[in-house]
Amino acid sequence: MDANGHKVPLARIMTVAEFHQRFGTQEACVEHLRKVRWGEGLERFVCPACGHTQGWWLGKRELVQCGDCRHQTSVTAGTVFHRVRSPLWKWFWAMYVLAQDKKGVGAIELAKQVGVSYTTGWLMLHKLRAAMRKRGDRYALRGLVEVDECYVGGEADDGTTGRGASGKTGVAVAVELRPDGRPGHIALEPVARVDARCLTKFAQKRIAPGSTLKTDGWSAYASVAQAGYKHRPRVTGSGKAAVEKFPWVHTFISNLKRMLLGTYHRVKPKHLDRYLAEFEYRANRRLREAGLFDRLLVAALDAKAVTYKELVGGDS
Repeated sequence: MDANGHKVPLARIMTVAEFHQRFGTQEACVEHLRKVRWGEGLERFVCPACGHTQGWWLGKRELVQCGDCRHQTSVTAGTVFHRVRSPLWKWFWAMYVLAQDKKGVGAIELAKQVGVSYTTGWLMLHKLRAAMRKRGDRYALRGLVEVDECYVGGEADDGTTGRGASGKTGVAVAVELRPDGRPGHIALEPVARVDARCLTKFAQKRIAPGSTLKTDGWSAYASVAQAGYKHRPRVTGSGKAAVEKFPWVHTFISNLKRMLLGTYHRVKPKHLDRYLAEFEYRANRRLREAGLFDRLLVAALDAKAVTYKELVGGDS
């Protein structure tokens, strides 16, 4: 309903055909980036060299030239797309499927869809996930917040996964609860250890001071609450009782594990945070699904690109 009580039609998700019609060429993608980043008439342009706010578009070269110092800036400079070699329409498609598919998309599948190598597809997705993480870190949960932890990944010698496997990683999970009991925003991050120190660090980063933490009876959370939170512990035991008393946090944990196992199969601990950021990004915008592509594009323009070397670290 709008302010006058009239029904407002729900925004519609862009179809695949509409995507290709809008962004099927390099020129169309560059033009869209220019408008989103700097506005139709470059009214949001700021020269990165001198700070001047006026410039003109050099269409054939796809550059903005500063009206003062004459410095020339590409529309992709200082963004996730900085110095990329693949055509922009492939990056746009990666954003489309990453934003719209609740299960995510694997690097092998993306590589097949847009005709790039596995390594290029992997790099594209992780650069976008890094932009998602930067966006997510801007928000803090507040009010009544369910907090719990889980383990993901790992594989034992017999091929089993989960709590009984080696190499598993702890994940701290928090869900903001609205006055009607429905979930609001969520926050997820890997933790080196599931203990009071690491959980406190997570809470201080992702949950606003003064919020009320709804936790199970584990003593570590009493220490977390001392960092400036109210505390509402509830002894749950395990299994069905825990799910009944903390339904939303367990729902999101279940969905997370389904995404990781179903789409990505095995996730290395060093890369887990970006997969969590992807899940968190979509979950926090689940009621604004039609605008996810546009929002992710803005996030990509607002984030600096990470390199392959930075992503893989010591991996060969």
